[in-house]
Amino acid sequence: MKEKRLQIHPLGWNIILGTLFGRMSTSMSIPFLAIYLTQVKHLSPAVTGMIIAASSLVGIVSSFYGGFLSDFLGRKTVLLISIFSWSLVFVGFFFADKVIAFFVLNALNGLCQSIFEPSSKALLSDISKEENRLQIFNLRYTAINMGVVFGPILGLKLGSAESTFPFLIAGFIYFIYGMSLVYSFSHYTIDTKDEKEEKIKLSTAFHVTRKDTVFLAVLLGIILSISGYSQFSSTLPQYFAEQMKNGVKLFSLFLSLNAIVVIIVQYPIVKVMNKFHPLNSIILGNIFISLSLLSFSFTSNPLIWYRQEFCVREYSQIRFFNLGGGV
Repeated sequence: MKEKRLQIHPLGWNIILGTLFGRMSTSMSIPFLAIYLTQVKHLSPAVTGMIIAASSLVGIVSSFYGGFLSDFLGRKTVLLISIFSWSLVFVGFFFADKVIAFFVLNALNGLCQSIFEPSSKALLSDISKEENRLQIFNLRYTAINMGVVFGPILGLKLGSAESTFPFLIAGFIYFIYGMSLVYSFSHYTIDTKDEKEEKIKLSTAFHVTRKDTVFLAVLLGIILSISGYSQFSSTLPQYFAEQMKNGVKLFSLFLSLNAIVVIIVQYPIVKVMNKFHPLNSIILGNIFISLSLLSFSFTSNPLIWYRQEFCVREYSQIRFFNLGGGV
């Protein structure tokens, strides 16, 4: 067992560690953007919501093409272009002042993420042995949440709700991540013949998706579910900041608790739910998420919200891990 855990390509370790620091830098800046826009820039909640939504909207549209570009241009090219572009986007947030600038930058943030993340996961899959793949993806998912444990607390200390300086730090971290990938690509050989053997045309992918009614139903359900979950990055931070004493601090702790719960329940949930059909697991997970999100409207007590957040995160693992090993 120990031997299997060590069978990770050096580039795989690069991606896992880069994911940890990348998510730490993202979670110390992006979640506080809604608070910054309303409290410092004095934008209306509606305009702020549109700016926050731009990232997800562009991400939904471009995520389909991200995997296609990765296959067509190659993992290395797509990863390097997107990671350095992402770094520039975060630096742009530091200098942004106008509404249109924040809107465009957050849209580009969604674009870069939707291209880089699928490509990095595809590369991680390419360089991993099949018997170790689930374990490696679980490790990557743990790295994501380890980053989110510390990111919001760092964001609070750096004044993310009052300044765009943390975005500059995030841009620097992503630049270092990009340089580490340049180093890894130049020093370690990667067998990419599987990547080149069969390239699916974009039109073929659309045709297959259109014919698969089960996949379309699941996709629509996930979009609706994520629409509800997106309140954690748009409406909720504004509510914390405006309606609660020490709201920004409570929101930071809320995000950290979110990630801690994932780390605690991740492996037990995967072990238990692997015994069930993925579709049943997805349905069960979404039912619990729906009930938990609905219960947020019945109280304004942060302590009860933290317990509800436990339910959201615990049962979201049922859904995400049965879709292929995490997000």
